[in-house]
Amino acid sequence: MKVEKFEVRDVIRSYDFKPMIGREDCFVEGEILEITKEQGYNAYKIMVTKDSWSDAEDKGRFGKIVYCPVAVFHNDYPGRIINLSRI
Repeated sequence: MKVEKFEVRDVIRSYDFKPMIGREDCFVEGEILEITKEQGYNAYKIMVTKDSWSDAEDKGRFGKIVYCPVAVFHNDYPGRIINLSRI
């Protein structure tokens, strides 16, 4: 599978699970701060600006730094990471 390349400062949406009918989408959005191997795998280090599961009481991952794998092998699919800067 071709892995799309993103750059530092791109704003991305990274899905935790493949979107499906009948299941709420689960994703984070944020700006890429760094492309790193800090966690032992190629990842986009992002500052989360939106967490699909957060609400007024539970901010979830909002405001936190998370690592989104560049590629995963068991459940990768086209569109797992979307560049919101280019939409």
